[in-house]
Amino acid sequence: MIARDRMLVVSGWILAFPLFFLAAGGGQASGDSDGPASGRSGFVLPRKHETSLTREERRGKGLYEYYCALCHGKTGNADGFNSYNLNPPPAKHTDTTLMATLSDAQIQKIIREGGASMGRSPQMPPWGNVLTEREIADITAFIRTLPSSGAGP
Repeated sequence: MIARDRMLVVSGWILAFPLFFLAAGGGQASGDSDGPASGRSGFVLPRKHETSLTREERRGKGLYEYYCALCHGKTGNADGFNSYNLNPPPAKHTDTTLMATLSDAQIQKIIREGGASMGRSPQMPPWGNVLTEREIADITAFIRTLPSSGAGP
């Protein structure tokens, strides 16, 4: 039986499970020694996903994976599913030398108006009628994180 001081009565309902659970030692952090390795299987609270990306970069990552990864690859390494059908191949966004030659405004123009607008591949479609200026800026912010992600040229 659960002790009366560990019960919570709300509108006639007894909410004792959460209080009992915590009193019984549940809810341990995953770094504690009550994990499977210690022989005691305890409940592990989920940890908040940590990322070093800013809000804009995270939004850009989602858009990049949806619109760009088919050709440029999910990690920007020009190894997307469709990249093998393209001549010239898509830009390798992990190439630090290439990316250092492009300003944010140039990247945004390529996204907005297509590759031919900057003398790049005419197979790169214009996304200006699909994406908003904010979305284009978010994708650009994410693309800027790719050369530093450890995947070099």
